[in-house]
Amino acid sequence: MTTLLHRRTLIQLGGAALLAPLVPRAARAAYKPETVKNGGRISGVVRYAGKAPRPKKVKLSGDSAYCRKFDLREEGLLVGKGKALRNVVVLLEGIRSGKPVPSETPSMAEDRCTFVPHVLSVTTRVKVEFVNRDPVLNTFHASTHPGGQTLFNIGTPKKGQKFRRRIAKPGIVEMRCDVHPWELAWIVAVDHPYHCVTDEKGAFALEQIPPGRYTLALWHEKLGTRKRKVELNPGAHLKLELTYPGR
Repeated sequence: MTTLLHRRTLIQLGGAALLAPLVPRAARAAYKPETVKNGGRISGVVRYAGKAPRPKKVKLSGDSAYCRKFDLREEGLLVGKGKALRNVVVLLEGIRSGKPVPSETPSMAEDRCTFVPHVLSVTTRVKVEFVNRDPVLNTFHASTHPGGQTLFNIGTPKKGQKFRRRIAKPGIVEMRCDVHPWELAWIVAVDHPYHCVTDEKGAFALEQIPPGRYTLALWHEKLGTRKRKVELNPGAHLKLELTYPGR
């Protein structure tokens, strides 16, 4: 039973029925911040069942003289020790009230000719800071995914130059640099604060969750979307081990 306190649950995520869109498009009531009583926690690890690939060296093009000094590798499928899967967005679907949105400002940089972080989850309408840490021209070109509609495209010719923008609607945003075509990153915008991205150990944690039944959704740029029903009792800590099937 997934509702038992501190019980570890192994979940195999697979099947075509689980490939629904990560963020529903239907209009819903706005998220309502409130005091969470008897809140619980969902944490765990996401793993990859397939053979861990060795990240390929990036093929440089465009204005790449400065970038040639770095060992740039593709980040589309990063698998660590113990099959830990990095850069998976984990979120709760359908939650309409709960903890306040954190006051911290999320950020994304272009640093050493790479977007950092490669995947970022943010709450809609929260300002995101974008920073150029390179001494060369970079651009932050944000587009809807799928669809390719430009949300903003801002050039930053100077090192240290920064600006802030909001992602107004839930969805997946593809980030590109028009100067360095290999640069790619993703922003997943969610209309509530219950979201995170797995780290190098494949770990994630969602805190202060009101008791109830939810859909836990995962998104990975190469492996797609997977979903799982969960139930959280008052004050419970639900520990999960989630596995993406190999390609």
